[in-house]
Amino acid sequence: MRAGLLGTIVVVLGLAPVARELPRPPAVVPWRDVAAQPCKFQGQEVTVRIQFRDLPARWQAGPTRFGPGMFTAVTGWSDEQFPWVRDEFTHPQARVFVRKGTELERTFAAARTHQRFEVRGIVREVWRDRPWIELQSVVLLEDEVGEATVIHASRAISLIEEQSFELADEALRQALVAPMPDPAREELARLRGLCAEGIATPPPDPIRPRKK
Repeated sequence: MRAGLLGTIVVVLGLAPVARELPRPPAVVPWRDVAAQPCKFQGQEVTVRIQFRDLPARWQAGPTRFGPGMFTAVTGWSDEQFPWVRDEFTHPQARVFVRKGTELERTFAAARTHQRFEVRGIVREVWRDRPWIELQSVVLLEDEVGEATVIHASRAISLIEEQSFELADEALRQALVAPMPDPAREELARLRGLCAEGIATPPPDPIRPRKK
């Protein structure tokens, strides 16, 4: 009887149960920010985006917990890197870790080079000024700097160096066809701007030998 009366009072007074606010997903942090100040993020959960490169067979774990007996390392390019630049292609900045025998390890074992992921993990340790991150979850993203983009953009850079600006601009247009992260698209657009300037500026007349 008392429970029914209490319900009636709640209805009469117009009271409603308080809705709980759902926790917000952690904001995405650029990899360069985590790498620049790893101690700031130590012990914290971070969400970053990386583009998969490979699973290295060896790495120097040092005093960290991330030895090859329990973990698999994942290397990738950060969004601030452009894989069409040779030095950046060969030196991916991002390295994270997944526990062996988990679904996360199987995800990366089946991943294709250049696939892009949003990864969430905890910065467990800092060693040699690097964040050592154990992943908790991954999400495959649709946009990436794919192989075709890398090929066309690499060719465009070579053509710009040769001052073949019209051919370079065409290569850049082909590189921009696929969906890709904003930093890559902005850099390719910047290169197109250089091509536009080169096309608009006619080359100087060649120096001809003086007639005798």
